[in-house]
Amino acid sequence: MRFLLLCLLCFQCSTCLAAVPQIEVGASNNLPLDHPSILLMEKAYQQLGYQMKLVVMPLERSAYESNKGLMLDAELSRTAEAAAMLPNMVRVQVPIGHIRITAFSRDPAIQIENWQSLGIWQVDVLRGIYLAKINMQGQQYTEVNTISQAIQRLLSGRTDIAVLLGDETEWLLKQQAYQGIYTIAPDLAKTQIFHYVHERHAALVPQLEAALRQLTVQVQR
Repeated sequence: MRFLLLCLLCFQCSTCLAAVPQIEVGASNNLPLDHPSILLMEKAYQQLGYQMKLVVMPLERSAYESNKGLMLDAELSRTAEAAAMLPNMVRVQVPIGHIRITAFSRDPAIQIENWQSLGIWQVDVLRGIYLAKINMQGQQYTEVNTISQAIQRLLSGRTDIAVLLGDETEWLLKQQAYQGIYTIAPDLAKTQIFHYVHERHAALVPQLEAALRQLTVQVQR
């Protein structure tokens, strides 16, 4: 009898877990899993009764799959400008953080004042950084899939400058104890980032905005 009760309890627990709706969210494979934007969106979805499942992939592919809406339901974080490449998605209007687009080099004496200053150098750009695509039209550059690949190309001398995600690259340089790679100040851009959901989940947007406003107020206290 006790065994039957235990089995029934386990079945009820598994049924409850299975009943929790899941949202598949695309995210860049360059982000640490404890990134603030990930933790924030997990809490926001929990408040709505959803479990957020993070699907990590290259930055550009994540945007493609999120917009397609078959594999993914949402995109973790993109700039407002990225809406142009996400026509099937709806932006949650409450920002979930900031993104820095930053140049890195082996030579700390290099001066980069703006996007146009990159024109005299061999430049790598992390694939999927939409702001770089907008601001570097007409300039020659090589796209790379990961921050690690960009760092290796810098260290080997195959490129002079890598345009990457500032915070994430600095985190990786520290974690991997890379030597000889320098942040070039000032940043090329710093802007807010937003969560995007596929249009078939548009009804969630007002609820997510309310949850994010509440969570943001709690963080600020």
